[in-house]
Amino acid sequence: MPLFSCLWDLFSGGSSTAKPGPPVSYRFAQLTDVHIEPFYNPERGHLKGGVCRVPEAFNKSRCIPFEVEPEADAYPLGRLNCDPPVALLRSILEHMERVARTDKPDFVLFTGDIPSHQLSCQFHQARTIELVIEMMAKGVKSVAPQLYPVMGNNDYFPNYNVSLEPNSPWQQFVASLYGREGVLSGEQLTSFARGGYYSATPRDGLKLIVLNTVVWSQKVLDWNGAPKKHVKHHPDISEAGLYRGADAPMPGADSSAWVWDQDVASKKLFVDCDARPADPYGQLKWARKELHHARSAGQRVIVAGHVPPGNKVGSNNFCPRHLNDFRSLVQDFADIIEVQLYGDHSNDEFRMVWDDGPRPRAVSSVLVSAGVTPRKHCNPSWRMFEVSEDHQVSDFSQYFLRLADTDIELNMDRRWKKLHRLGRDEEVSWKFWQKQYSFREQYGVGLDPEELEELWKTLQTDPNLLRTYVGHMFSQTVGSYDYFDYICDMRYLDASENDACSALGALLEPKERQEFAQPLALLEPPSQAQAARAEMGNLPAALGASLALNALLAVAFLWMARRRRWSEPASYVALP
Repeated sequence: MPLFSCLWDLFSGGSSTAKPGPPVSYRFAQLTDVHIEPFYNPERGHLKGGVCRVPEAFNKSRCIPFEVEPEADAYPLGRLNCDPPVALLRSILEHMERVARTDKPDFVLFTGDIPSHQLSCQFHQARTIELVIEMMAKGVKSVAPQLYPVMGNNDYFPNYNVSLEPNSPWQQFVASLYGREGVLSGEQLTSFARGGYYSATPRDGLKLIVLNTVVWSQKVLDWNGAPKKHVKHHPDISEAGLYRGADAPMPGADSSAWVWDQDVASKKLFVDCDARPADPYGQLKWARKELHHARSAGQRVIVAGHVPPGNKVGSNNFCPRHLNDFRSLVQDFADIIEVQLYGDHSNDEFRMVWDDGPRPRAVSSVLVSAGVTPRKHCNPSWRMFEVSEDHQVSDFSQYFLRLADTDIELNMDRRWKKLHRLGRDEEVSWKFWQKQYSFREQYGVGLDPEELEELWKTLQTDPNLLRTYVGHMFSQTVGSYDYFDYICDMRYLDASENDACSALGALLEPKERQEFAQPLALLEPPSQAQAARAEMGNLPAALGASLALNALLAVAFLWMARRRRWSEPASYVALP
């Protein structure tokens, strides 16, 4: 048995010596970065901009009426490098509900980013957010009693266009949607409408502090200073209630003066970090007060946001002043902060807040979930956390959907195709979700900062374990291409054929091949003489094929007759 365990560790990159965690008292789930694409068309945008969208909605100079596209036959649940269709959201909510039948979470934490990237106009952004909030609010009811949302950078329009002043019309609009669906109410709703932050008490002894970390980002858009271009809106949109603000009020709020933008930024300019308020919305001051109350009440605290502290693709997420202030806050209350949870990166990763004293040590765990969208070539995923009676978040299991496997399997299932066209495909597609890994089982440690520090040291000396970590980071995808791109490469050397195959996610039919490969003259209809010659030329081959088929049928008939005689019971055999 020890030899088998060593071999398993060697080839799997896992740990067979995982320290047992405390008994599980309850659970909660995390969902993040859904980025639903209402105008989903998998044949457009793949490998060219990361947006799979119908051409009418791709044009940022026009804003067409909002309508969710019919279900796609190719890549029905999404494809790598693109934001996913609503079918994927249906699938993940159904799978969460199935898991909840045996391991029911107390709450679901949604760490932000609802709509797809680069939508053409504010109207599309607003309607997509409205659609997804309605779907999540309805779907989560069968998963957990409570949904706690976080503001993401794409939950503003344009991306990162977050106001540095409290109670902006857009922030109130998003808050009103959560309020309308009963997700937020009372002080939570008021605070979320003010600046996208609030606190909650999911269980006795546990406090959840939700922060708007987008406002600390270096990428906050300078909307007033950025050059803009006007987006031509369809008349039905220009007259819609959204642009008058009438359908987006907070309870008791006067929305008559709300101004809705029909422009987009033609060039992104960011607000200089030194030109910003030291503490937008007074959020840090509020958080410190909440943490003081939690310490006095003997509560453990989960901190949640969208944009995590630290590096992202070579640049730091937060402005230096905000990062230093936030780090000081975490260090001051590290004794009661159980864990920090974020999204945004579309990578499965962890990092730590450190105490940089004479002997540096990790004091707070920061967990970043990969999320749902496959836009950054990650398979879709979500997490279920395990918590002890004293609110120690000790482990999580990550579930994921292998898009390539699922696409192949579902396209061979006629029943699923029918359900897909009816918008009920989750009845089948949920079965393709599977457990990717348990953090404790995989790495042999829990989620406490000292345990993550131990793992961090091990990763520097264990290449197999590091390889496993990187594999999980992208939810088991390899490279940035869909599986069918490689199938196309094997079949089509011609560039136009290869591009067409990649766009369709399917091999080209003979007719489609001719359109790409044959000279124009060969595509013209044949003359009557040519048709007659072709018919006469094919006659011998047709006669030969007919004779061969008849002979084959005769042999098959004789063989079946003999087989029947051999297999019949003796009572039916004719006597001499």
